[in-house]
Amino acid sequence: MRYLSQVYILACLLASFVGCTKTTTTTPAKVISSSQNHWESLQVAGRQQIITLKTGDRDYPTSKTLMWLPNPYKTDPTRKKTYPLIINLYGQEQCGIDINLMLEGFTMSQYIAEGFNATAVNPVDGKKYAFFVCSPQCPVLWGWSSKHVYNMLEQLKDLYPIDTTRIYLTGFSAGGWGLWSCMTDNNNLTKQFAAVVPISAASADHPDKLSHIAKYDIGCLDICGTRDAFYRINSKYVDIINAGDPEIPARFIRLDDVGHIAWKFAYNNNWKMRNGMNIYEWMLKHKRNN
Repeated sequence: MRYLSQVYILACLLASFVGCTKTTTTTPAKVISSSQNHWESLQVAGRQQIITLKTGDRDYPTSKTLMWLPNPYKTDPTRKKTYPLIINLYGQEQCGIDINLMLEGFTMSQYIAEGFNATAVNPVDGKKYAFFVCSPQCPVLWGWSSKHVYNMLEQLKDLYPIDTTRIYLTGFSAGGWGLWSCMTDNNNLTKQFAAVVPISAASADHPDKLSHIAKYDIGCLDICGTRDAFYRINSKYVDIINAGDPEIPARFIRLDDVGHIAWKFAYNNNWKMRNGMNIYEWMLKHKRNN
């Protein structure tokens, strides 16, 4: 794992102004609904299907994407059942045109490749849930923002039987910047998420609008190491969210003596918080009342 130095992090922040942040239309791109055997003809990397999603961006119109399909869905895609969705926004080391980069650096995609079947037991109802997991790759440095995620999510809802009351978003490092964008820049996107998990997240462009997380009753679990350059910023963001006295208070998980690598722990389903839950179980506690 190539650790980000402080100098590199500063360079990343400057890159945010030239990355995938071009002016785009927010009109969702329409795609043909999936057939029964849609997934069978797709390429595979790390046990995940490789699909292409339209981003709506003029300069970077498509994203090569890793898509984990729940085993029950693959067994019987015609069954009238919906599944929760996790959208992953990764850091700069996963950007590019080599899909294998998505399987390195302790990403959720790497844990899936190594055998994690993206399932968890909901501590509220005691039932086991299987997730769709979508990990879109940005071809240039920094990453996708709300404009792109909105378009991709609309396509995913058309392609797959997604439980729209259980759509979750997580992002680390530069992907955390993208996550904040999804919470501040497009209300029609923001209010679709049941919960978000920023991890070692880079700075938000509009931190004053993070109050939207409280406004739309979105669960927020912020995880960051105490030796991370973004530690104080993430702690402050949780305070901003909770200043609105949300029905669901945002939580801040501090990892002592951990640098810019907190996602190594968080995405591992065997890692538990003090309450005994992993992040997948925590996600399932949150559901939108659509």
